[in-house]
Amino acid sequence: MLSRRALPMMAWHSLAMLALACLPVIKLAAPWWSIPKRELLPAVLLIGAYAASALISAAFIRGEGRAAAGHALLVTMSVFALCLLGMLLLNVTTPRYLLLPIFAAAVTLIPLSRIGPRARHFGWLAPSIASAAALLFTVRVLAFQPATPGLEIERTFVSTAFYTLQVTAYKHLVPKPATRGGGLDLLGNRILLGTGDGRLYLLDLSTGTDAVDVQPLPTTVPANREEFAAAFGGSAREPTRSSEWSAEGQPTVQTWRFRVADVVAREHGDLVQLYASHHYWHPDAGCFVVRVSTIEASHANLVDSLRDARWRTLYETLPCIPMTGERRMRGKHLFKGEEVGGRLAFLDDDTLLLTVGDHGFHGTASHDVFSQDPSSAYGKTIRIDLRSGAARVFTAGHRNPQGLFIGADGRVWLTEHGAQGGDELNLLTEGANYGWPYVTYGTDYGATAWPLTRDQNRHDGFVQPVFAWTPSVGISNLVQVTGDALEIWRGNLLAGSLATRSLYRLVLDGDRVVLSEPIPLDRRVRDVLELPDGRLLLWADDGSLLLMEQARDSNGAASFASLCLGCHRIEDGRDHRIGPDLFGVVGRKIGHVPGFDEFSPALRAHAGHWTRERLDAFLRDPQAFAPGTTMAFPGIHDATVRAQIIEYLANPSSTIAARR
Repeated sequence: MLSRRALPMMAWHSLAMLALACLPVIKLAAPWWSIPKRELLPAVLLIGAYAASALISAAFIRGEGRAAAGHALLVTMSVFALCLLGMLLLNVTTPRYLLLPIFAAAVTLIPLSRIGPRARHFGWLAPSIASAAALLFTVRVLAFQPATPGLEIERTFVSTAFYTLQVTAYKHLVPKPATRGGGLDLLGNRILLGTGDGRLYLLDLSTGTDAVDVQPLPTTVPANREEFAAAFGGSAREPTRSSEWSAEGQPTVQTWRFRVADVVAREHGDLVQLYASHHYWHPDAGCFVVRVSTIEASHANLVDSLRDARWRTLYETLPCIPMTGERRMRGKHLFKGEEVGGRLAFLDDDTLLLTVGDHGFHGTASHDVFSQDPSSAYGKTIRIDLRSGAARVFTAGHRNPQGLFIGADGRVWLTEHGAQGGDELNLLTEGANYGWPYVTYGTDYGATAWPLTRDQNRHDGFVQPVFAWTPSVGISNLVQVTGDALEIWRGNLLAGSLATRSLYRLVLDGDRVVLSEPIPLDRRVRDVLELPDGRLLLWADDGSLLLMEQARDSNGAASFASLCLGCHRIEDGRDHRIGPDLFGVVGRKIGHVPGFDEFSPALRAHAGHWTRERLDAFLRDPQAFAPGTTMAFPGIHDATVRAQIIEYLANPSSTIAARR
């Protein structure tokens, strides 16, 4: 039985354990009930080791002083050694943010409690302060959730070949999805948006203003993401920090990559049919598949009829991929959900094409080579008959086909990810094999070759890609420009990029790409859609929508991009082109800037500094301002345009940015 003197010690240790129990809440900024089991289990075991050490010390160590403290330290270290050995045998991951604080608290506070009354009185401060701070932070996490941010509209201008584009980014138009993925499609005069976590919205951009009408639909794609996450003690929500994606301290199954890959819509008489591709977890069999699910509703009363409608399964891949056993994936992460493919497109009124990635089963980290196995649906494009539900392989030999577009001429374009390099644009022919994993222009990660290719840097024996990117750009979905809004680009392909945060314009000459122009957007572009009026709508991984169109409004950023950006930057005052960088030009000495020594004698002869008035005179007529200047520019006659450019030069960071 514990002595009366041991009761205050237990209270002391209880306070310490209460503070330690708050560590997962503080680390993950989430309540206990939503923390993954693989985070809670080691916390329970380690705090249990602390409690066992404290109880054994209180029950069996007599007296106080340094000797008793030493014995308590030995007991604590022995208990923790047994605990860590058990966790190792049970394959329980031990996160450092739990192990180090709990072990440090145990080997400090438990021996300290045996030194004597004075040490205990002093030692009360540590657990009291720690538990109070931890509880306050926990209450803040549980009670004061951050408010949903309001809509933000950011307008930028991008200089491209032939056009200055106005890019309007709508941030927080819809709640940020729990994971990446999803896609866009036209539904009448509105846009269907499906997010990676399965939520569906109808968007209306036809108002001609910055206002976008957003209507959530009363159904979600039946991807059982939470059930999959719970099966592996993970989370269905993407981590907020990239450091949390690693296996250390996290589930080796990155459960948040389980996703909805795409959505498309079809109007059929008075009915609207929605189709979605997504992962699906079979808990009884312990394996997952890729499904195409469909739902049908009345066009006239879409929202109400969707509320009562039910999804049905149109197609499901074979085999069901196991997460354990001999046929599983090997490596640091056992689930390559990001390699789902999952793009959908209508080949005709009765046929749907689906792309399916190989999920990493290409023979280096698995026994199976899915993309070359005729009995497997993975690493393929699948042709699905919408009337009968019958499906067959359309093409084979793909890794992670992220983009699919069927042109008005019937040509089927596909983009897919290589490994380290070798992203491809392919023109599909039914029955063709595109070679993965036996041929690729990429290499293995961290290597200089791909181990399954016999002749490196060759594509012999299989259909060649139309174009390949090395290094990889993380190519995503694509469209072909057909409208008049960007007439010079008509017939070009526009493909999104995840890795380079860009859009690529691909100029075709027959079946050959003769030019690839990157258009930087500073966002991971997941999907691209051409609207009926020729504008482009892009869906990005940060949950924002980008509306791209030819710049029409006159403003300083657009005018600078179209009139000045060819010779001048406005970056940092040192990044010069043929002309000097113009950052900070207002107030700068005329004809002098660090790192640029090519000013004409005419400008160097000018005394004083650039003012708004002097810039206006120079932009109106450079030769009149400085006769003999080498500025090959006739001047800007429109005073409004000059004023806007000068305002932009004076305040580039507070106005709309022009990027190249």
